[in-house]
Amino acid sequence: AQAILAQAFCSVPVSACGGFFVPLASRAYTMASEAFVDPEQYTSIVQQGEVFRKQQKWTKPLLIVFVAALAGVAVLVAQGHDWKAQAVRVRGHPEFSSKDATPANPPGEDAAATNPADEKDLSTAPEWTAMHPDPAVLKWLNVSEVKPGGTTCGFLTAPLGTMGVHVDSYPDVKVYFCIKFAKTQPAPKGTIFSHCGGPGGLSGCGVDYGSLAGDDYNHIGIDQRGLGRSLPTFATPNCTIPGFPALLDDEDERETRRKLQKTKARAHACFNDPSFQLPAKNNKSGRDYFNFLQFSGTDEVAEDLDRFRKAIGARKLSLHGISYGSAIAMAYATKFRDHVDKFLLNSPVPPTLSMFQMAWDSAHGQQLQYDNFAAACDSAGAACPLSMAPGGTGNALALVMDKIRQMNIQIPLTTDQCKAFFFCTSPTSVSAVYLANLQLGFSQAGDREGFKQVVNEVYTQYQAAASGDIVKFESMIVKSGQEYVAAFIAAVNAAARPSQPSGPQAALPFFDENPDTNSKPTEEERVAGQPDYHVLINQGQVAQTCVMSQSTFDEASNENYFMSRWKEVKSTFPNFHLGKSVKLFTSWWSMTYSWPRLTPTTSAASPTTPGIIIGYIYDPNTPYSWAQQAHASFPLTSLVTSQASKHGMGFDEVDRDCLPILHKYLQEDVQPVDGDLCRAPRPVAWS
Repeated sequence: AQAILAQAFCSVPVSACGGFFVPLASRAYTMASEAFVDPEQYTSIVQQGEVFRKQQKWTKPLLIVFVAALAGVAVLVAQGHDWKAQAVRVRGHPEFSSKDATPANPPGEDAAATNPADEKDLSTAPEWTAMHPDPAVLKWLNVSEVKPGGTTCGFLTAPLGTMGVHVDSYPDVKVYFCIKFAKTQPAPKGTIFSHCGGPGGLSGCGVDYGSLAGDDYNHIGIDQRGLGRSLPTFATPNCTIPGFPALLDDEDERETRRKLQKTKARAHACFNDPSFQLPAKNNKSGRDYFNFLQFSGTDEVAEDLDRFRKAIGARKLSLHGISYGSAIAMAYATKFRDHVDKFLLNSPVPPTLSMFQMAWDSAHGQQLQYDNFAAACDSAGAACPLSMAPGGTGNALALVMDKIRQMNIQIPLTTDQCKAFFFCTSPTSVSAVYLANLQLGFSQAGDREGFKQVVNEVYTQYQAAASGDIVKFESMIVKSGQEYVAAFIAAVNAAARPSQPSGPQAALPFFDENPDTNSKPTEEERVAGQPDYHVLINQGQVAQTCVMSQSTFDEASNENYFMSRWKEVKSTFPNFHLGKSVKLFTSWWSMTYSWPRLTPTTSAASPTTPGIIIGYIYDPNTPYSWAQQAHASFPLTSLVTSQASKHGMGFDEVDRDCLPILHKYLQEDVQPVDGDLCRAPRPVAWS
């Protein structure tokens, strides 16, 4: 089109000028427009232009410059060109940053990428800062903590929805945000939002993970809608499945069907819970109530995050999403791409959230991880005892798991232990199959010494099973299970009761503190004012069910169809009979099973957002293929691949080669070469 227009500028007959340039410009633009749709007219214009150029060579340069400028202005005005945004992209302009040098949005995408209120937003932004936010939207709970280097939290008030037809009727909800202020204010690097995933990760983890970015950023975390201290809450009895998930062996068809039946009953009870039926402010739109479980998914987190951005007067936010947290980051970059600074996806979920495909891919990822483990052990020979079993490491693991199932071993516990552990099969026991599934997640943290310990323990169990010493085998399984439960409870208690000042308050559990005055970031085990939160939210994947049912599609609602795909997974990914692959498949796909009304998000994508995507080849939770898919949807990002067998880059030793890449990007805005590889040893190195 530009080439045709350029030719048309010089292709008008002499008689069209009449000594005036304006008629020339008008006729040139009209003829060019006609040429776009009429090939014969285009040919005629070109022929006339040849005559004109031969007769009036001296006017050609001047005509080209003048007419091009005039027609260009006309085009820009017709398109509603954003002159201010264009000025900002000019180097040397006070508002220019390196991110403004990225390509402009393709035609037709501006409306989808930019909030209609953005222009007003930019003009009023200087009124508000992170330390002094818009009080009509965001209020910090403890002003004494609002200081450089301080940490505090508060509530953002947000309308339930955004659809115009109901805009006057939506009730408000409360969303809990926390912030650790940069040591220098305003923060030299701006504000970074981190989300640890789940769904279920809360503000405490988000603020902590912000430390990866350094002290020049404000670090923010969120209790997204329905979670933590945000209100309303998903943590209600109708959304739980008592006794879940230890009620089943994931490789047992009968118990899996029983789980689906319980899940279906829960889905309808939860969706119709009276606490989620929020009265409309008025019924101008003909609605008396809105169901909160239609307005608390991933898209709503992105919208609340942008409300937060406006409330603190920030032009842009940096985003760091780990696991499911990447879905939030991608949703924000899709909806509000002009307001993204740094963009980091860490072990991402796929940009298109199909529940079945995610379930299948996760099962595949588990198989790859444990195949990698077995291959590492087998290659070590005698140094890794399990490799000496007939058929190698995989056969040894399968024998141990088969024997536990055959004997139906139950681990005896005390009543108090079962209450604290909340995974018990009966009031005083837990399934050894379930515990083995937890214990054998050996390479998750990259802890190679812990990995060796687990492998050696499994080897002694294998020896007892292979020799037929059933009494010894059961004794070893029971002892191992009891030790694991004790360690688990100790870790939960330590997290739920952090050190506190001496005096009367010292004995007060953190999660029982007054929610009206408590201004601390939340963790799953310590939500102020909700002592039962961690119990309720864990009985039936409550957070995952409520959020993913409002973020995905491709659910199952028929038990027989679900089981037919379950059998396919079980035969395709045998996973040494550990049940890991089929467990993850069942866990993912059952989240949305028989949910009354799904509200999926759109596929995430942005052709103009640079950043980093970190993928692990042997990630057991978010398979490496998802990082590849995210990279395709965000083509200006750089994909950094790690050989480590783990999920999510953090502070582990195994990530030491990758962390400098992340730090250089966050601190110096240096994006790595696309395809960088962080090398790592196999999951075990035997001496």
